Amino acid sequence: MRKFIPLAVAAVIAATLTPFVMPAETSADDNDTIKIMCIGDSITDGYVPEYSGSYRKFIYHGLTEKGYKIDMVGSKDGGYTPTYTDAATGESFEYDNENTGYSGYAIKAYPGRSGILETLQQTKCLQEKQPDIVTLQIGTNNIIDNHDISASIDDLSELIDYILENTPETTAVFVTTIPPLDPNRSEVYDWFGNYRHSADWQTQYSDEEALEKIERTWKMYNADVVAHVEYRMINDNISSAPSRLRCARIDEAITDVKTQLFDGVHPNNDGYRKMGEKWVEVLDGYLSGEAGATSSTTTSTTTATVSTATTATTAVTTEPPQAEPRCRVSDLVSLSRYLLGDAEVKIGKDSDRFHRYDIVDDNRLDMFDLVAMRRLLVETADTLPIWD
Repeated sequence: MRKFIPLAVAAVIAATLTPFVMPAETSADDNDTIKIMCIGDSITDGYVPEYSGSYRKFIYHGLTEKGYKIDMVGSKDGGYTPTYTDAATGESFEYDNENTGYSGYAIKAYPGRSGILETLQQTKCLQEKQPDIVTLQIGTNNIIDNHDISASIDDLSELIDYILENTPETTAVFVTTIPPLDPNRSEVYDWFGNYRHSADWQTQYSDEEALEKIERTWKMYNADVVAHVEYRMINDNISSAPSRLRCARIDEAITDVKTQLFDGVHPNNDGYRKMGEKWVEVLDGYLSGEAGATSSTTTSTTTATVSTATTATTAVTTEPPQAEPRCRVSDLVSLSRYLLGDAEVKIGKDSDRFHRYDIVDDNRLDMFDLVAMRRLLVETADTLPIWD
């Protein structure tokens, strides 16, 4: 069991918004060890010996440098402690290499690909290792194959269910977006063949057209991952026990695909370092109980709109106490029920409530509005009356 500093929040907000209620501080000794399982594909595995340990080595090193006692666990590569030496700086450190990363794997098996879900089921590593924290980064191979996004998200939901059902009730599960791609490089050019022609093979697309299609698919997948996880978090909190899910935006760590990816898909050690540092920031925030460390709630396709709505609203809701808040916790519950298809919740498209709930201002209500509303409530929680 890990050692935590509890996060104090208002009771009514905690009931609906706090993604996970941290357990009380435990006594020292072996119970202070934090078991982390990194699950994923080749980007988690490391892919080639030169980049062995992937971002995981930087998670281990960064958290141990902060004083945490870390045990990396998984289905493979246990029993020894490799040493990483940075070729440019000479920096050297040992790291725990145990993980559950499998090169070439999809979320769930389909023709031509093995699946992480089936691997977890076969190895029973979750049940055996009982991790305190799970990080899940998966989907790059689904994108490479141009596998149907809706099917991929359905598979991801099934995978998340399996992880939650086979880990302790105190385990936090961080689901992250996938890094950007540079698909027209020679090393990976043929991998993206499904984007270079029409479905009937009658039309061949240029590299520029293929790149545009691939980038659009990648953005759509990441947006769906964030929306799906945030949606589940909110509804978990409303309907039952506080959610154990977290959403992380590790894709944001890769800012230059030309210099941080060694082949157009896999990061080099510079990219892995950036990813590891981002993970350390996220996990340290969670472990120390810092406010705002639970997730990132905007997507690449809606960031600007959400940001604009949030900024405009914050200017109103942070003024005490005459200003009327844009939304309340009760609105979050109502919108959630509406999106779940509750017939008792009626929101007419021309109603005032529809326009208040349309946080991203796209003339429709969907999961992006729910995500944005949650963020708005978290950011303005200290200005809301306790009965909200």
